[in-house]
Amino acid sequence: MGKKCIICNAEAILQIKDTSDYYCQECTEENFGDISMLVKIEEEAQRLKRYVERKLEQVEDEQD
Repeated sequence: MGKKCIICNAEAILQIKDTSDYYCQECTEENFGDISMLVKIEEEAQRLKRYVERKLEQVEDEQD
């Protein structure tokens, strides 16, 4: 299930770093002068996936 823009409820493609505030491209352009604080949702998902994988590896190493 895709994330929805908190302004217009369209499909979101960006989010504010380290928050659950999501925005579509149009609302991002209209409401932010500097989008460097926003990241693509897919990039954030990949970052979280890598974090979880590292934690799982640590747990496996501790069990060995």
